[in-house]
Amino acid sequence: MGLSVSDFTIDNASGRAVRLDIQACFKALQGQNAESADSDMASSQCVAGMTFLNTTSKVLKVRNSSNGAFTEIGHIDQANLGLLSKAGGTMTGPLLIDDSSSASTPALSFDTDTDLGLFRKSANVMGFSSSGTEQMLFDANGLTLQAQNDLRFADSDSSHFVGFQAPATVSSSLTWTLPSADAAVSGYALVSDASGTLSWAAAGAGAQGGGSDEIFWENDQTVTQNYTITNGKNAGSFGPIAIQSGVTVTVGSGETWTVV
Repeated sequence: MGLSVSDFTIDNASGRAVRLDIQACFKALQGQNAESADSDMASSQCVAGMTFLNTTSKVLKVRNSSNGAFTEIGHIDQANLGLLSKAGGTMTGPLLIDDSSSASTPALSFDTDTDLGLFRKSANVMGFSSSGTEQMLFDANGLTLQAQNDLRFADSDSSHFVGFQAPATVSSSLTWTLPSADAAVSGYALVSDASGTLSWAAAGAGAQGGGSDEIFWENDQTVTQNYTITNGKNAGSFGPIAIQSGVTVTVGSGETWTVV
């Protein structure tokens, strides 16, 4: 049996009826208007600010300021009413934070450093800010360092680092794709096919000489790996040149390989 009443008005009646009416109102107040039901109390029973305990769901609620609905407070059989304590705890559902796109006041930040944190830059794009400025973003395309920021690799004690940085101006976005394996020959360098795909090839050392001389061009004498002359290019080597068994040098139409 519930403890709620239809209203808190004490009607004029006989002494016993008035006493029972007052007693019912006090019991309702004492028991937070407790009621075993699949739905909340009827609107005619409610006023703004009143509390209501649904003994079926064990959820304590409070009537909103417009007296239009109840707002849940929490589960009375759970510690802290099932709410996350200020001291922290375990959540069993998703954490939904403000979706403001402001880098200066990121939605997820710190009490003593409110301009450092994460924010929703746009749909499916996560922004990372420091000093109130967007420094990095993450989306379906990958991780992007903003404003010419460095990609740094620290040494063993993190006292120094090496890093990469984009040029100050890039006329067209470009991605370089790395080779799938290490070079088969020591001393090879990464070269591009002019379309962003990198591969391993012999490093061109340029002219050599004594002191500051740049006179002598040197090349290997045996081709040990398959090689294709770059489309639209010609190639030259100093001979004699031997091509190892099973190795192919491909010279396309309109291209030449000259051995002198």
